[in-house]
Amino acid sequence: MTQTRSMIQVRGLDCPNEVGALRAAIGDQPGIVGLGFDLINGVMSVDHDADSIDPTTIARLVVERTGMAAVVLDETRTDDARTDEPAGSWWSRHGEWVSTLGSGLTLGLGMLVGWFGTSVGLGESSAGRLSWFGYATAVAIGGVGLFPKAARTLRRGRLDIDVLMGLAVIGAVGLGQWDEAATVAFLYGLSEALEAMSLERARRSIRTLLDLSPPSAERINTDRSIETVPASAIRAGDRVLVRAGDTIPVDGEIASGRSSVDQKAITGESVPLERGPGEPVFAGTVNGEGTLELSAAGPVGDALISRVIAQVRASQAGKAPIERRISRFAAVYTPIVVAASMALMLGPPLVAAIGGHGWDGTLFREWFGRGLVVLVIACPCALVIATPVAVVSGLAAAARAGILIRGGEFLEEIGRLRAIAFDKTGTLTQGRPDVVEVVCAPGHDDEDRVVRIAAALGDRGGHVLGKAIARYARGRSLDVPIADDYRAIPGRGAVGRIDAVDYHMGSHRYIDEQGLCDPEFHNSLDRVEGSVGTAVALTGDSGPMGWIRLADRPRPEAARVLAELHEMGLRTIMLTGDNASAAAAVARELGVGEQRAGLLPAEKVSAIAELDARHGPTGMVGDGVNDAPALAAAKVSIALGGISSGAALETADVVLLAEDLGRLPWLIRHSRATLAMIRQNIAIALLTKAVVLILAVFGLANLWMAIAADVGTSLVVIANALRLLTRNHE
Repeated sequence: MTQTRSMIQVRGLDCPNEVGALRAAIGDQPGIVGLGFDLINGVMSVDHDADSIDPTTIARLVVERTGMAAVVLDETRTDDARTDEPAGSWWSRHGEWVSTLGSGLTLGLGMLVGWFGTSVGLGESSAGRLSWFGYATAVAIGGVGLFPKAARTLRRGRLDIDVLMGLAVIGAVGLGQWDEAATVAFLYGLSEALEAMSLERARRSIRTLLDLSPPSAERINTDRSIETVPASAIRAGDRVLVRAGDTIPVDGEIASGRSSVDQKAITGESVPLERGPGEPVFAGTVNGEGTLELSAAGPVGDALISRVIAQVRASQAGKAPIERRISRFAAVYTPIVVAASMALMLGPPLVAAIGGHGWDGTLFREWFGRGLVVLVIACPCALVIATPVAVVSGLAAAARAGILIRGGEFLEEIGRLRAIAFDKTGTLTQGRPDVVEVVCAPGHDDEDRVVRIAAALGDRGGHVLGKAIARYARGRSLDVPIADDYRAIPGRGAVGRIDAVDYHMGSHRYIDEQGLCDPEFHNSLDRVEGSVGTAVALTGDSGPMGWIRLADRPRPEAARVLAELHEMGLRTIMLTGDNASAAAAVARELGVGEQRAGLLPAEKVSAIAELDARHGPTGMVGDGVNDAPALAAAKVSIALGGISSGAALETADVVLLAEDLGRLPWLIRHSRATLAMIRQNIAIALLTKAVVLILAVFGLANLWMAIAADVGTSLVVIANALRLLTRNHE
């Protein structure tokens, strides 16, 4: 079997009853392995045996068996593929509104004639017949979409909102309440149309947040002519022109030009970054005031923004734990309410009949009407749609803020964290050594000379400390000489000649071994070795010249972020393999709540398990590549710097695309707000249904009130959830 996954766009897939209809229609078809549903985007994912059934056939079956229009996504269409036609036909796009408006107009006609017919000269009999005709026409027009769907559902032995509404209309007609039947038919059609329109607006809002990269690019040909081509046609190595103010179409490296680049669309960084030759830029970011020429890394399909969008869409298709619980609840809730409706319809009349009062038709009509109201309010759409709209809005807003979350379950879990563990190097610190102190030996008072000589030796070698000294010298605009006869002594230091003088640079031990360390300098180095970082000594022919201390500096935002997390009630723990003194110094400087040093990777895993047991759900923040076992053990793994680590997009539960811890407190608040929004929506849906159910039992609610409550609740929870898209990203 060759198993593959196809994506089918289904028009009208915006409520759980359509999910049930699709499962019943094609779920048991030979070759179908599994089905997944993304209500927000109206997409059904189908895992199937490619040798047994093709996606075009699946789409055709959807159309034939459910009446919903379907089109295959991301497939090469053949000439005989007909799935595009129904998905894009005029009726499929407007039929729902046409039938709804027609039903509403004829309902209005029936009402007007019934109320005012006799006052404008119509006889009572004529007015009654004309009013009945208006109501009957409203039922017929409103039932154009309702009754066929209800019949298809009943044939498959299912009970959904279409069946419930169909039974309500038929029941009202059976009772002779044509006005009620017409009102139900119209309001149900209106509720479906409004819900579909609201969800389509949600889809457009989410697509707008993610549709960032331009469709075309200006390619520079070998003769320096400029050609506008689709961004997908760009290949690795192509030269691309990006004019001032344009959106960068592909990932690449700046070949020439210098400009500021606004990366807010991807990373959430509010301040544009200066970029010049040799530096990377990303599709979807906006070029500032300069013209850039890029060497493309590949087509836009391979770009970071494309991978981010793919991850967001994949995460939308999954269900958060709370969403799965609500779906299971709804599956039990609907049959229970239907059973209650039947009991309400038949119970009181039967009790009266058994009690010796005989069958009372009036009593039956009264309780049958109340049961119909309960039947209508049994629809779980508002309850079930409350969660996915909030989750997807939360995921999209986070992506806009430069935070990629792999799925709703992780968005939910972030809000439940009680502790967060941090890797030290590259997470709380910048992950590279920097010069923090330069000290001259007695008799040498020229600090710049010490730095220049050390930088010359560092330039010639490949050691990270030497490179850091050279970087520091150039940052101070010092002239760095060239060292001749350079020779590295692995694990100890290096020697080189500058202006006919031999200089040695390296560890305290190396200088001692060379016999170049006098007692005073020796004692000075002993004292500095108790501080944070590493001391590098420099000597010349005449003896010690001084030493340079280098340390991995904390990130500028780290202390502020940790303080914010503490204010939010979270515990913070630093886990590192560094020695205890270095770890303690960093912990003190940043205000980390707890620190554990000298840990091996396996010991970090044990630490996460212990923290989880002691404090509650514990997350882990790392660089997305190192500390993989500890990240995997945490409830949520958060990778810092997704732009520089492609692996983070594939492995971490959450990726902060900018190398900025400042997004972490926003993420925690955003997750908590999303959970609060979901709870609000569920409460609104349940409370509304409970109120209408109680009113129905006491005969204080009618069918149109139940329909209005159902559609009103659906629209309220959708609008409430969409507020997450407007949350401040700063």
